[in-house]
Amino acid sequence: MKAIKNILLLLAIGFASCKPSKDLVYHSVQNCRVQKAGLTQTTLCMDIRLYNPNKHMIKLKKADVEVFLNHKRLGQMTVNGKYKVASADTFSLPVLLDVDLKNALTNAFQLLSKKDMTVRLAGTIKAGRFGMYKKMPISYEGKQDILTGLKLW
Repeated sequence: MKAIKNILLLLAIGFASCKPSKDLVYHSVQNCRVQKAGLTQTTLCMDIRLYNPNKHMIKLKKADVEVFLNHKRLGQMTVNGKYKVASADTFSLPVLLDVDLKNALTNAFQLLSKKDMTVRLAGTIKAGRFGMYKKMPISYEGKQDILTGLKLW
């Protein structure tokens, strides 16, 4: 009975001492390339550079993020697999972006004529440590040079 009380006390202290993780900070997109091309949908593979401001390592499990280009939905970005992220470090996260081409065509002319476009990311990423994961919101909006780093083949 005493051992159970001690274990419960240690668990309560452990949960009380856990601080919520800070949000990851977006830096840039690199190594963007076409993975699969189709008439209605294209899949892009890219690396997103992020910074972990936390004082501890975290693990990323899964992400589902909507991508908007000039306030029009471009597609769905996903991350599958588990990735360890060191504390206070910048890292690259490989992602897949499924682009809906009928929405992308509205931005095609602007993409060729303008250097910077407004990019908005909205969704969630599942992150945590010690086997305890939670969905963290992702929200970013800013100007980006879309054509930098794009490799068509």
